[in-house]
Amino acid sequence: MNILKDTIIKLVNDFEIKSTNESGQNFLVDEELLEKEVENATLKETDVVLDIGAGFGSIETRVRRICKIIAIEKEIKCYSYLVDKYEIDNNVQVINADALDMIYPRFTKVISNPPYNITDRIIEKLSHYDFESGVMILPKTIADELIAEDPKTVFSAFQKVFMDFSKITDVPKYAFYPEPRVTSTMVNIKRRPHEILQGIFKRREMTFKNAVSNSFTEVKTSTKKQSKEFFSSLPVELKVMENKPVKTLSLEDVKKIIAYFK
Repeated sequence: MNILKDTIIKLVNDFEIKSTNESGQNFLVDEELLEKEVENATLKETDVVLDIGAGFGSIETRVRRICKIIAIEKEIKCYSYLVDKYEIDNNVQVINADALDMIYPRFTKVISNPPYNITDRIIEKLSHYDFESGVMILPKTIADELIAEDPKTVFSAFQKVFMDFSKITDVPKYAFYPEPRVTSTMVNIKRRPHEILQGIFKRREMTFKNAVSNSFTEVKTSTKKQSKEFFSSLPVELKVMENKPVKTLSLEDVKKIIAYFK
């Protein structure tokens, strides 16, 4: 008997939450996997956890016993349920918002099973925040990209500059309700220390030259003159990219930049 699954199914039906597969909203109903997520996050009393796509609060129920948690939920019916459930709980902050459009409050760790149709954009957004670590369940295709030693896409190459990803376990489709169309993987995330590479790749609207100069100034607390001299010292194969916006760099370009600065 799966009490959690029965509860989630009843809530989905009672609240008439429809088109969950189309929206990428699938609720984790495997209690052992939920416990594994929290366990692998190695939470401390001083931690503040971020949960993106909190659903009906399965993660919150476990984390609130240890530390504070911020539950972000866009679906108004789920949000209303969470507000009623945790109204007097000082360890749970519930926010009704689109996780892609908001500025996240301060947090130290992430435990989240975000909707699969926005997973890549959530990972991208997290790269701009300073936090310690996290545990997330991701579509296997994206998880494989991020875990692979040699990045196969610009997306994974960028993210691996900001975070280290490692596999915890496979997650079968039947661990969710409704079952997603794809298989999943639970991954561990470790935020990497700030460095020049991160400064370059977070300035994706800038040209490569300006991104390098600004990042060098920021990390080395140098003058503009020194940052220009630094760019001039780069090898020709990097300087030829100077007028390319960072967001338009090819995978080959990105690999060259990473290889040089590492």
